[in-house]
Amino acid sequence: MKQLRTNIYSLAFGGDGVGKVDGKVCFVRDTLPGEDVLFKVVKETSSYIKGEVVEILDPSPDRVAPECRYYGRCGGCQLQHISYEKELFYKKEQAVQLIRRIAGLKNFDCGDILASRDCYHYRTNVTLNRNPGGRFGYYARDGRTIMEIDECSVAEDALNREFADLAAGPRQDRITLKADHKGQVWVEGRPGERFFVDRYRDTDIFLSPRAFSQCNRYISEKISQTLEEWNGAVDKDTALFDIYCGVGFFSFLWHGDFGIKVGIDSEKLSIDCAKTTVKTSGSRAMKFYKGEAEKEFLSVFARNRKKRNILLLDPPRKGTSKKFLDELKNTAGIERIYYISCDPARMARDIKIITDRSNWCLDRVALFDMFPRTRHIEALIEFKSE
Repeated sequence: MKQLRTNIYSLAFGGDGVGKVDGKVCFVRDTLPGEDVLFKVVKETSSYIKGEVVEILDPSPDRVAPECRYYGRCGGCQLQHISYEKELFYKKEQAVQLIRRIAGLKNFDCGDILASRDCYHYRTNVTLNRNPGGRFGYYARDGRTIMEIDECSVAEDALNREFADLAAGPRQDRITLKADHKGQVWVEGRPGERFFVDRYRDTDIFLSPRAFSQCNRYISEKISQTLEEWNGAVDKDTALFDIYCGVGFFSFLWHGDFGIKVGIDSEKLSIDCAKTTVKTSGSRAMKFYKGEAEKEFLSVFARNRKKRNILLLDPPRKGTSKKFLDELKNTAGIERIYYISCDPARMARDIKIITDRSNWCLDRVALFDMFPRTRHIEALIEFKSE
């Protein structure tokens, strides 16, 4: 197989080192800026080369030994070979460059990325898949093979202790495990574990192993605190509309004397969790609707709007549609829009849509390391109407 040598000069979004050979850009997995490397070519086009490292000829001082014994074969983590300090540095650089390049914005407020309290053993939930041999694991780097694993270095210890018993448990081919604030593990498909109560910032929330929930307890709480700090005081004339609300996580954790909080999500199980939390909390100023946000929001907004109206969007990784964002930015009566994203490229695209030919401007960006040792970056952005 063809081998080439290059010097890595930057780190691309996704974690590949970037170099050049004869003027052609090269993306080499598991390499770091400043390293001189020998790599084998796995794909070559007229504009770029993708490669896998054969030998690190001159290693970076930022290179560290991965903690996970599956690293390099498992597809879950991409950045265990870099010091955590430099991981944070490059993630911020990548997010800022994507906003500048895709959204076309040059000047905006973005502080340092907030580090996770732990860069290993932080995940409160994981999803595993069953391989043909009946054992559970993660997808390998090829995206097809399911690797059997005995433990995951980024999962909480309580989750790892459950791995050995999974093969004899529920018979589904895909299974999610979640650990609550007490360290108890809840398993999708296990009898009597469809719902459970978890606690964040002294607030009890109903969750389910089958419904989406945040994976980093510390960072999730910090995002909710940042929302409160950025927005400031609210009153009974203020409505919060939580779009793609899931189980209502940020609705419940965004403390303040709102006149009403309204959540919309297409997943029935998530809405069932949210409504159960409302019933047990005794709150009368919260409503949750099952429905597609793109179809339901305008009518829900018309029925529940107040003098001041704040929108919170937390869409899935793929983002949301241009048509819906155009509707939102042209809806009268909205004071601020907050947007949470785990994909900076999609986020940058949506920033451009919201700010293009409108009265909305990007006011500030906060970055959070929700997913240490992986390529993913969590961001909270605030739009204000000029």
